Amino acid sequence: MPHTPVRTHSTAATSIAIVGLGPRGTSLIERLGAHLDAAAARGDARADAPLDLHLIDDAQAGAGRIWRTDQTRELCMNTLADAVTLFTEPGSTVTGPIRQGPTLYEWALLVRDGASAAVPAAHAAAFSAHPTRQGLAADYRAELAELRPESHPSRALYGEYLVWCFDRAIAALPASVRVVHHRARAERIARVDGRERLTLDTGATVAADAAILATGWLPRTSTPAERAIEAKLADHPGLTWVRQGSPVDQDLSGVPAGEPVIVRGLGMGFFDTMALLTIGRGGVFTPDPAAPGGLRYAPSGHEPIIHVTSHRGVPFRAKSLYRSLPPRAAQTLLREVEWDSIPRPINFDQLLWPRIVGDGFIAHATALREIRPEALGTDAARADAALGAIADAVRTAIAPILAGAASAAPTATVDAVAAAVAPHIPSPADRFDLAGELTPVDVAFSGPAAFDAWVAERVAADLRAAEQGRANALKAGLWSISSARAVSSRIGTLGGFDAESRRGGYALLLAVGGMVGSGPPAFRSSQLLALASAGIVHFIGPEAALTVDDRGFVASSPLVAGSEVVAPALIDAWMHFHRLAETADPLSHSLVEAGRARPFTVAARASGPAAGTRLTTGGIDIDGPTGRLRGADGTVDAAVHASGIPVDETLHDTVISPMPGTDPFMLRETDRVALSTLEAALAATAAPTLTSTGATHD
Repeated sequence: MPHTPVRTHSTAATSIAIVGLGPRGTSLIERLGAHLDAAAARGDARADAPLDLHLIDDAQAGAGRIWRTDQTRELCMNTLADAVTLFTEPGSTVTGPIRQGPTLYEWALLVRDGASAAVPAAHAAAFSAHPTRQGLAADYRAELAELRPESHPSRALYGEYLVWCFDRAIAALPASVRVVHHRARAERIARVDGRERLTLDTGATVAADAAILATGWLPRTSTPAERAIEAKLADHPGLTWVRQGSPVDQDLSGVPAGEPVIVRGLGMGFFDTMALLTIGRGGVFTPDPAAPGGLRYAPSGHEPIIHVTSHRGVPFRAKSLYRSLPPRAAQTLLREVEWDSIPRPINFDQLLWPRIVGDGFIAHATALREIRPEALGTDAARADAALGAIADAVRTAIAPILAGAASAAPTATVDAVAAAVAPHIPSPADRFDLAGELTPVDVAFSGPAAFDAWVAERVAADLRAAEQGRANALKAGLWSISSARAVSSRIGTLGGFDAESRRGGYALLLAVGGMVGSGPPAFRSSQLLALASAGIVHFIGPEAALTVDDRGFVASSPLVAGSEVVAPALIDAWMHFHRLAETADPLSHSLVEAGRARPFTVAARASGPAAGTRLTTGGIDIDGPTGRLRGADGTVDAAVHASGIPVDETLHDTVISPMPGTDPFMLRETDRVALSTLEAALAATAAPTLTSTGATHD
């Protein structure tokens, strides 16, 4: 519903528009209010000037489309309950005032119990200052009763938290702000008479002095492969193709029961699809200690037979059950460099990847020392010395790569470090097989049954490792690799890595790090094993080719003999990342068409064969400190900002939800973009800018 204006403004009021009201849009509203409060505290007369804040989204305000509260409770977060917040914390490097509030888990405790000694007083006070909706606790009674800090909450519950954060941010705005909520989609923006005119899909227009595009996941035009499928389907209208997208938006109703369906993707999108096609259709999992993964599946009869494939052919690894928040990886080699002093662009393959790989092997060996020191070829009393020898071997192996005297090819680096460490860990079964994560399937299989059995055993072994939490060396090594994504992303922001690295080692880190560290909750792997045992899920193999003929969709893997599957339905279980040059979003297109936006590009290595060229990324080019768009000629836009996922390939790390205790990137981004937007809007109305003098605390 539209929010009630807090006061009536004249047509001279300064006006700001925010497009997109998911988590980032909500944070932007909160940060706008925080900066206005800071200005008032400094005695800035403009802090009480009339300001119209136009909020534009056709999805649920606060939750957005992905986290909307009316979705099935079967879809869960991939983040732990106490590992996400939308509030700044003491020690944060935001420039505006710090406004504390509860994490999702703390908020859930307060919803359930009304009070909790486990919640910091400042967080509880923020909760008490704004009511939750009536009936919330009753609607989520069962989930709230079982929730723990390390639980994976339903997406709907997270949506409720976001809606509460949104409503609270609105309520906390100064009385000088009039909020106008437009339940519509912005389709065009143009500069008219010195202001931004946004055209909505309702036909209405909004005038603003400055705007922020916090649009989240945006549609792309079809890829060549997708256009080929489209052409085939024109002659086969009886086939069902569920195109890529968020699982909450995908329509699976056309997937027939009892028939085979081909699913492409084995990441989180697949596990969501798996849940929707099984328990979402009435199937039931029951505990059975004797069954694979500890579960048995009782079919409802409404499930299809799921045949799944992906580039690597195996499911993402399950998250470890630490019974707490994940540990902080040491990453000694990666963190010992003052990266800010290294000239840009950096050769990631040469300077970062060897350190990341070395840290992974050292983390694995460190865990072995704690769990089974005899695996290091010595007794417990000499385990520290053995570990030191491994660390020395790693440094020796990567030294020529760092110096440019040896190949910096990412796979060659892995092989070099593995060879250096191997003599110190006698049994091959105890060694860290990082190469096996890069290419999990490197042999041919005699048939589908053999491959199904091999994948099931891999998933079962991974689940056993996940259940060991910190007491598993493989998971420790993989967690080090996965955690390096965050550090690397900060180093590589705004073109910090050269174009060759973006295609090479950095892309490999993101892909492998996602597979080993951003996989499903462990219970989903248990469910997968039960479904495989029940004959509901089968694995086609890696690199499966897909065609369409008169029989239907056809897929087969070159590494699994006899793997061909024919199905009347195909599900693409992933989401395309935004690419500005291929956008299907009319709002983004209007900016490109007007020369006000351009794709972000990255320079190639000065001494390489591509010297002088630039790689075009999918991200929107922006001015880093402000988030303002860069136009086709490189000039910084006076009024329009972009924030979040559409600039991920520009800034990096924008997809990750804010994690408490980490000075989250997202909150630092929304803070600086909110301040820049206020300055732009006030400049447009000939008002002095608001300059923050530092954070203040509640």
